[in-house]
Order: sequence, then structure tokens, then C-alpha cells
Amino acid sequence: MNQLYRALHMPPGRLLRKLSGEKEIYTIAVRPRPQAEGCSPLPALGGTAYTPLPYTPGVWYADPLLFHWDGKRYLFCEAFEDKTGRGAIAVTELQDDGRMEQPHVVLREEFHLSFPTVFAWQDEIWMLPETSADHAINLYRCVEFPDRWERAKRFPVRQEICDIILTDKQRMGLALLCSETKPENGLYTRYRRYELVRDEDPMEEDPPEFQLLEDEPFNLQHRVYDLGSRNAGPLFFRNERWVHPTQVSTTVDYGVYLQFFEQRGASEVPLCAATPQNVRITGILSGDLIGIHSYCCDDQLEVIDARYLRRVEKGSSSC
Repeated sequence: MNQLYRALHMPPGRLLRKLSGEKEIYTIAVRPRPQAEGCSPLPALGGTAYTPLPYTPGVWYADPLLFHWDGKRYLFCEAFEDKTGRGAIAVTELQDDGRMEQPHVVLREEFHLSFPTVFAWQDEIWMLPETSADHAINLYRCVEFPDRWERAKRFPVRQEICDIILTDKQRMGLALLCSETKPENGLYTRYRRYELVRDEDPMEEDPPEFQLLEDEPFNLQHRVYDLGSRNAGPLFFRNERWVHPTQVSTTVDYGVYLQFFEQRGASEVPLCAATPQNVRITGILSGDLIGIHSYCCDDQLEVIDARYLRRVEKGSSSC
């Protein structure tokens, strides 16, 4: 988006603060998942305040996604590095009480990486990060968990595809739900669905081949771009139903709040929204918080990322 256009349409108070030297940065924040008698509380709402990662000059963290392996919980995320001007993929172990060390980078490319969907499949660990800057969907295989990854397959696509989640996982194939950004304005997106299949012939000695197949009927039904057709994290189970977290932008601002949808049959019904006004993060004033755009959880913890205003030293990353 044109930055001058965004500045002209920015709330005056925020514009004044940015002109005075404050920057928009991201952080990851964690809290215990709220519990209630006989029901599951609404995601991201109520309960205690979130605890953010400490601020680290020159880098900010976003797009947190959880992965459990060998009895431990790992948090994979985007680490945007000021020195390179693009995101890398980082990881840290997340304890049951929410404690974690600063994430360390495990995957870099010559293009921007974010939204690292990590999953176990066919007795191996894989990653599907967002690689829209490469105009491709890239599948990575873990060589040594969690620090070493290799690219298993690059699937060129004409569009910029972002924020991939899994909606089904079978022995020979994966169902992927992602978003395509509108070429002339990346704030607008529409859903795209693909199937990633693995051709495995037990008689062949060569490594199995992967194919990416477009779900044409689904994609034809989702032709219109809008400001809310973008994944904010993986599906999760609540009150016997799957819940789909999505992120909502405005015509001038990216990832402003979370909208949760409950799946009922083939439809999705709005469940609740988590906005900067109704989410509390320790150490960040409500007036400084300007966006929430990722969410994930397990039985014990909820994790979000948040965008907020902060005065930082010259040269630190900003939005």
C-alpha cells in the first residue's frame, strides 16, 4: 500500500505520535487459557492479561504457531530482522507456565518468510511458511528438529499466497487453506484451497514426488476479495466444534483485530471478535495497542501477536 495514502488516512493521534518518533512494532504475548465451569470461554477474551516477550532492539516477533513434539511445546514464529528488512523463521520452547527464551532463527531465505505452519506427516516433520515474496508455496522438511530444515519442493504460483493452514491431513495428502492477496492492494484477500499430495510408489527407488492441486470448485466460489478472508492461525476445537481464527484489516490498516468463526456443517458462523480495545497485555497501555492479527492455543495456553506503538532507537524496525 502507498505509505503516503496510509499516513493521510491514519488516526490523527497515531500520526502525531509517529511523527514524534514512535514506531509500530510487533510482539508475541502468552497467557494461561481461561477455564470455566462446564464450558469453554471465548477465545482471546476474558481471563488474565497476556505476558509479552521482552522487547529486543532490531528485531520483532509475530505469527506465533504452536507445535508439540516429544513431550515438549515449541513456538515457531516470524522474526523480522531490521538488518535484512525481511522475516526469518525462529523457534523457542514454551513452558507450561508461559515462560520462554528469546526465539532463535532456524530458517532464512533470500525472500521474506512468515506464518510457519509446522506439522508431523508421514513420520517426518514439515513446515509450510508463507513465502508469497517468492511467488511460490514452499514445503520444507526438518532434517534435525528443531534447528535444521531443507526445502523439499517449490511450487510456483502466479498469485501471492499467504498464511497457509491445514484443514485435513491424510496419509497421502494434505488439504491447505490459504489466502491470495489482491495484486493492487494487499489488504484485500480471498481464500484459496489446494491439495498437496505425495506420490509414493513402493517399487520406486527415487524420492517420492509432490504435487500441488488447486481446488477449482472452491476457488471459483471465492472470487471476491475482502478485508477478512485471511487466516490468523490454525483451526482449534472448542465445545465440540472447530473454530477458525481469522484476521481483519481496514481499508488503510493491516491486521487490526481477530474474528473467530465456528464451523457448523459447511458454513462458518461468527463467534466473537478480539480487538485492541478488549485484550489486555501486561506492560502495554491500551492506548498504545493498535492491532492483533494472530492467534493459536492448546489445552493450557493462548498465544497472540500484537502491534503497538513504542519509542525505539534510530534504526530499529518499524511499520
